[in-house]
Amino acid sequence: MLKKLQRRFMAIALFALASLTIVQTIGVNLINVYQRDSDIRSVLKIISANKGVLPNKFDDEYDIGALLNPFGEYRINIETPYSTRYFVVEMMDNVVTKISTENAEDVDDKTAFNYASQIYNSEPGYGMVDFYRYYYTENPGGKSMMVFIDMTRDIAQVAALATISVFVNIITITVLVLLVYWLSKKAMKPVADSMEKQKQFITDASHELKTPLAIISANAEVLEMCDGENEWLTSIKNQTTRMNHLVKKLVELTKLNEVQDDESRNTFNISEALLETAANFETSAAVANKNFSYSAPDNLYYYGNEAEIRQLITILCDNAIKYTDECGHIKLSLYKSGKSVIIESFNTCEYVDPDKVSRLFDRFYRGDASRARDEKVGGYGIGLSIAQAIVQRHKGKIKVFTTGTTGITFKITL
Repeated sequence: MLKKLQRRFMAIALFALASLTIVQTIGVNLINVYQRDSDIRSVLKIISANKGVLPNKFDDEYDIGALLNPFGEYRINIETPYSTRYFVVEMMDNVVTKISTENAEDVDDKTAFNYASQIYNSEPGYGMVDFYRYYYTENPGGKSMMVFIDMTRDIAQVAALATISVFVNIITITVLVLLVYWLSKKAMKPVADSMEKQKQFITDASHELKTPLAIISANAEVLEMCDGENEWLTSIKNQTTRMNHLVKKLVELTKLNEVQDDESRNTFNISEALLETAANFETSAAVANKNFSYSAPDNLYYYGNEAEIRQLITILCDNAIKYTDECGHIKLSLYKSGKSVIIESFNTCEYVDPDKVSRLFDRFYRGDASRARDEKVGGYGIGLSIAQAIVQRHKGKIKVFTTGTTGITFKITL
């Protein structure tokens, strides 16, 4: 249970931290892409507005404040004209009127014309062709201007930042896994200590209670031998027996919460285990005037602790017979679903509040307060807690479903 709690703590913490790290990395890279594209668009617009030339000097609006704004429209400085590789093509009526490639040394007039031809018949505006970002404008007189900027360096820098981000993310998440694992052990220590103290208390209390209970039982027997039977001595003996059983159940529940040895597990015929265990309750059900049926496929095998599984079936049968209304129905079934083994226990009963169904597995909980005082029903309110502990030891799941006034179903998946 403690390891399960630790794993859940680690999973939640790692999911939150890893999600934050990944979102942060994606955000930084997206802002970087947006910023670079915004810068390129700004330069393209300036070249187009300046008749195909990027000026060497800018107005005062291109200040340090604009440079530091990641979402600014004009992030341009005095180095921009010297670091920008661009070429311009002007055309009119499918005829080239001007080609300017002096700012792009690796592009000749023929290459510039080929790029311009590819976008000439497209819609004016921004676009991308190969590694060039372009801005296509048309003047009222029918003259078109196409400005191309080489984005090879920008794409390489974006890819480099993305690669570095992924690498740093992997290292960060690895460190987080180790850190969360170490912190989870620290965080679980008080819980572990508390659980250990609780188990130790139950064990010590059970040993301390056994002696006075034995003495009370012995004294009651002596008094009965001397004075004969009477209702007071009978009550003392009954309550002593009840207390002995309760102590035994508490110790049993404590042991179930401990780690199970693999040596206690083996492959056994669970069909046979269910049929044999359920058969023991036929007489009890008949005496209580309750209809009890059970079924299981032939030779279904399961790997686990056979004694505990038989105890689980016993708890389900005993619980169903106790709380089924008179002339009611009880149905216990075993079947296989995929790789899982399913045990289902259904019984008719009085109305069960759906909001209180989940509390049925709490120790000492009784769904009906009046039944908690009913000696005919008996029990201690910890049977289902033991059943849940057995299922959890076998890494299974136990669920309860209520159908209002019809009945209640316990479904166990092993």
